[in-house]
Amino acid sequence: MNPTVISSLTKPVRIKASSKPAQLSKDYQQKVENFWEVVNANHRFTRGEVFFVESIVEKQDFYDINLVVSDYAHYLYSVRSERKELESCKVIYGAGLVETKDSFLIFGEMANHTAYPQRLQCVGGGLSKEDLNDGFFDLERNVLRELTEELGIHYPEDIQNCSVKYIKTGGTYDFIAVLYHIQLNVTLQQFQERYEAFCQDLLSNGEVPEFQDIIYLKNDSQTINNYLQHETRLSVDYLFPLLKQLLNES
Repeated sequence: MNPTVISSLTKPVRIKASSKPAQLSKDYQQKVENFWEVVNANHRFTRGEVFFVESIVEKQDFYDINLVVSDYAHYLYSVRSERKELESCKVIYGAGLVETKDSFLIFGEMANHTAYPQRLQCVGGGLSKEDLNDGFFDLERNVLRELTEELGIHYPEDIQNCSVKYIKTGGTYDFIAVLYHIQLNVTLQQFQERYEAFCQDLLSNGEVPEFQDIIYLKNDSQTINNYLQHETRLSVDYLFPLLKQLLNES
């Protein structure tokens, strides 16, 4: 596994969509099909589109990333497979570290029905066609949509600022993550009240919240350092490096 690297993002990321399908070898495609038949025997997942990184070029003024179309079976096989292969599904996604008006950081533990059960992570998710704007993906739009779907927070009324901060490379699956800082204009107590009502609405409609636990972490060096020393749950590869980056900047 390549080390996880968190770098300040000093230039825009331009993510171009293509309708061209990812070209997988016959043998690799068969592995994906065999895996999907087993993992989705109870029809838990849907085999939707997933956008696969075909090329990355760092230019003088921006990162130029081209994506082609694959599917969720390819993606899930890649992340569940013990051995990473050249044809593994490499994706780019956005994630947002949320902070309340009174300086509490918010992230969560994924629920058991999700693709990453019991994993700690920030809000965020895969790209979809909803995020396209003139042939390019709008990562900020993606992150703000996920914020609404996962925490019940709405843009622009609940948000003071959403700014891109870092890019994550390497890590568990060698995915690329563009990391945002989302500052709310509500306090922790106000957020908790809204989130409780949001979860009740989901449950009353037969839906299950994506997070099974929410972590509230005061944004000060002592609290963050103590959390990093004692948290033992599984976490997404960028989370601890991101929190350490906050410590270094405090």
